[in-house]
Amino acid sequence: MNEQYLSIFIDESREYVQSLNESLLKLEKNPRDEETVNETFRILHTLKGMAGTMGFERMAKLTHRMEQLLDKVRSKKIALTSDLLDRLFAGVDMVDKMVNNIASGGNDQVNEEDLKSLMDAFEVVQEEKVEEQKVQSETKKESVDVEDSVMKVIQEASKEGYSAFKVRVTLAEGTIMKAVRMYMVFKAIEDSGGQILSSVPPVEDIEQEKFDREVELVVIAKQDAESLHKMIASISEIEKVTVMTIAKVQERLKEEEKEREVEKKEVHEEAKIAEEKAQEQKISQKRRLVQTVRVDIDKLDTLMNLMGELVISRSRISDILRKYNIKEVDESLSQLNRITLDLQNVVMKIRMVPIAFVFNRFPRMVRDLAKQLSKEINFVIEGEDTELDRTFVEDIGEPLVHLLRNAIDHGIETKEERIAKGKPPVGTVVLSARHEGNNVVIEVKDDGRGIDRATVLKKAIEKGLISEAQAENLSDEKVYEFLFLPGFSTRSNATELSGRGVGMDVVKNVVESLNGTVKIESVKDRGTTVTIRLPLTLAIIQALLVTVNKHVYAIPIANIDSTLNVPANKIQKLQDKLVTVIRGEIVPLVKLWEVFGLNGHKEEQYYNTVIVRMGNRKYGLVVDSLIGQEDIVIKSLGKIFNDVRIFSGGAILGDGSIALILDVSNIV
Repeated sequence: MNEQYLSIFIDESREYVQSLNESLLKLEKNPRDEETVNETFRILHTLKGMAGTMGFERMAKLTHRMEQLLDKVRSKKIALTSDLLDRLFAGVDMVDKMVNNIASGGNDQVNEEDLKSLMDAFEVVQEEKVEEQKVQSETKKESVDVEDSVMKVIQEASKEGYSAFKVRVTLAEGTIMKAVRMYMVFKAIEDSGGQILSSVPPVEDIEQEKFDREVELVVIAKQDAESLHKMIASISEIEKVTVMTIAKVQERLKEEEKEREVEKKEVHEEAKIAEEKAQEQKISQKRRLVQTVRVDIDKLDTLMNLMGELVISRSRISDILRKYNIKEVDESLSQLNRITLDLQNVVMKIRMVPIAFVFNRFPRMVRDLAKQLSKEINFVIEGEDTELDRTFVEDIGEPLVHLLRNAIDHGIETKEERIAKGKPPVGTVVLSARHEGNNVVIEVKDDGRGIDRATVLKKAIEKGLISEAQAENLSDEKVYEFLFLPGFSTRSNATELSGRGVGMDVVKNVVESLNGTVKIESVKDRGTTVTIRLPLTLAIIQALLVTVNKHVYAIPIANIDSTLNVPANKIQKLQDKLVTVIRGEIVPLVKLWEVFGLNGHKEEQYYNTVIVRMGNRKYGLVVDSLIGQEDIVIKSLGKIFNDVRIFSGGAILGDGSIALILDVSNIV
């Protein structure tokens, strides 16, 4: 099999599986949404065709069975119940498993017993629902007429208390013994005291099964139309029963003819519209194929690395030209700078993807988890169009899974608890994303029971992490940081969902490996918010280069609010901390040489200060001098420096020297 086609098949199948989950979640909220039913049907039809073309028969059969089921929903032969949706969700999970097996092993092999059980479950649904639908089949009570010879018999019978009806019986498609079924209809009518005056087709043709599925009878009976209908409809393998009171058959026939004409016209119009839509869709798909192309992430990584080397080389050329005061190439250098910057922006944009790629997988997970825990959850997603580096998409999913599970399992109370607290019975969990400067901020927020500060401190003291005296002065933020320690849990009994497996320490480790930060805010009985802050990209950033004791350091521009000279006489001590007042705002100051442990620094009259912003707070980083703004390529410090929190990485400068990049959040 052509590997190129297989790769495209896997990618597109995964997208369709995600779309199926989204469509079924919509239908769970509104089962009568015909547009979504049709969309779900079309996706299954496409998946079936793709699987059949690629030779994956199990997947083709399963999606075909699901497609048949949705077709019955579309034609209103069965209702879209909660039970049926659960089975369809199970089908989507099985398709997802098949796609993953194809990706890893090249075939759609799954557990045959599980697959057979699922296929049988779809059959049971169809049989059960069709049986229910059959009983509810149309019962028309309309005036019709009959031929004169039959009418004379009806008139005589009416004197004896009989009523006359025209009965149309339609057998279910695929009925094997049609004559036997019609014999049962005849016998039921006669056993109830009724008589059959005529039939179309004639009785001889019915006995020899010379008819399709429909038979019309003229019947006299002492029952009313409703009872007659109910009696005939109770016979198995009958799809539809129509009972009409005899009066003016000719008029009825004319009406039926008109209805058929209207139906033909509507079908013709629908077919025309469907054909136009299909044509538009084909044109749109062709355009998309021309305008977009799938690129392997490894190729994008290579492109970004080459872009980084180009930025470094450009900086080296600039430094050499400045050093030797060569002005003849200034114009060419300026053009090179512009081209490099444009190319850099394009490469960055290519790597950026909407965070919806991560968020879209969670509604289904939350739905299943809420059902498992018997909780009602209103799950809200905000800012799914927010873009972030493609690298993060692969890594941030696992931490968010754990945070959402914690919010639902630990955070949201049971319906009874919430009502007792005066809260709405339905809990709310919000997953949101937004841009703040050159950062992406992701929040998981719930309106549940919150975190009990006292319980966290008690556990920390028991584990010897802190003394009782130290615990009294800790801020909430510092208290909640204990939750990120390995093995730290406020629960005495671990649950299958969130007491085992990955912990909050894994969340923090993953986020910090992406040069990000994570913070918890909580109010007891009001809820909890976990905030993850990530840089927009891990590759190339703009930074301000500064010196401290003749060493060069880089501060990301995204963190900087402003720069200024602070007079020494404007610096004061407040609660053992240096502060200054800038435009009426008290700003804490941090002397970087003290943070780095560099001694012997002399006092100055003025201090070069870089004002940085973290959340809603401002801080001043005091440095020796400001060099200027420059694009830098971030290089990891490696695992050996994992414990060094004040630096997020290093950068190679134009002269070949190294500048350490400050992690502002861990300094202030």
